[in-house]
Amino acid sequence: MTISAYDLPGVATASTVASAELNRRAREVMPGGNSRTAVYSSPYPIYVRYGHGARVVDVDGTERLDFLNNSTALIHGHAHPTIVRAVAEAAARGTSFGMPTETEVAFAEALTARNETFEHVRFTSTGTEAVMMAVQAARAHTLRPKLAKIAGAYHGAYDATAINNDGSGSLITHATLGIPAGVSDNTVIIPFNDPEGALEVLGRHAGELAAILIDPLPWRIGLVPASAEYLAALRGFCDEHDVVLISDEVGSFRIGMGGAIAEFGYAADLTVLGKVIAGGMPIGAVTGRRDVMAVFDPSAGSPPLPHSGSYNANPVSMSAGLASLALLTSDEMDRINGLGADVRDRMRQILADHTPGGWTVNGNGSLFRVLGPNATGADGRPVNAVNLLSRALLRHGVHIGDSGLGCVSTAMEPDDVDAFARAFTAAADDVRAGLAQ
Repeated sequence: MTISAYDLPGVATASTVASAELNRRAREVMPGGNSRTAVYSSPYPIYVRYGHGARVVDVDGTERLDFLNNSTALIHGHAHPTIVRAVAEAAARGTSFGMPTETEVAFAEALTARNETFEHVRFTSTGTEAVMMAVQAARAHTLRPKLAKIAGAYHGAYDATAINNDGSGSLITHATLGIPAGVSDNTVIIPFNDPEGALEVLGRHAGELAAILIDPLPWRIGLVPASAEYLAALRGFCDEHDVVLISDEVGSFRIGMGGAIAEFGYAADLTVLGKVIAGGMPIGAVTGRRDVMAVFDPSAGSPPLPHSGSYNANPVSMSAGLASLALLTSDEMDRINGLGADVRDRMRQILADHTPGGWTVNGNGSLFRVLGPNATGADGRPVNAVNLLSRALLRHGVHIGDSGLGCVSTAMEPDDVDAFARAFTAAADDVRAGLAQ
């Protein structure tokens, strides 16, 4: 069946009446009907009513396999009974307090036990905020202003990191509208997986750099892992010039028990966490060396970097985090990483067999991202082939990101991978039919 790049997300309009009506209402009260750009879709998105395990059910009653899991945050799938119970029991005791709780200490102990470099931890409510606090901590520790980041990498909405975050890899500094020039002037852009090129740029700013911020498995650049040579070069530069190396593992912590720094074999001074560590509840964390984390310490008076937040370390997120980490055993991580490898292998074979070519599937552990060719639709207009593929998958009962991002959750079994492969085959055939040959 031929589909158009301009159709409703791969499904017949008649089957999404309730979503269309919700979007009509949403546009009356939210800009574009939206509070989260990543879930926007034209002419309107599919609205979810509930999720269970590996599946979501939309407001029109259609059930789909969820291989996005809220942008990879739900490593245990939807409404895992252990996490639901932990959240319900915590909420019944009180959702937040102006005092610390025992659960905060227990979760900090569980998290720091995952990696020996996680000496101290500080909790936030989002990954964006955790990145922000890590950068500010590096500046407070070094008393220097500048931050270096990888060209194209995404680290949330913080001003200093929302620069060159579009995945293009351009070394030309460009900022989102609303970010002052003074902020972008203090953000240094380095090339990815080019040790010599990165060191050349860094060397020009060595005396002013507080931190180098990296994502060792940057999804917006295509989930291509940082090379050992690249990581070693950055680590060596930081050691030589007393610069703080920050590893943003909000997305990549899920690839191993100790996160990406353990899997890739390098040491960060600070590591930023989020998403999977709280099983679906709002969370962010900065963890790392005691001496760097000491900028937050108020025990000797006003700290160099005061940091508060009404919902930091709230007992509901802490309880969900304890449950999530307990479920995330070494055996479970090995199992879903194996399923992830199977998914990637099947996608590559299906694309090779059912499309004209130009596709790539990257990833690591339980993560994947499919990248497509520049393409033209059957009507002669330019088309985003990956977006077309994601829309076709929706119609065949599977949800991945419209950027091609996806993941496996512990709620999944081999049968779910089989179902994914069948849907992916049908979607690939649809895409081939919808593109100019």
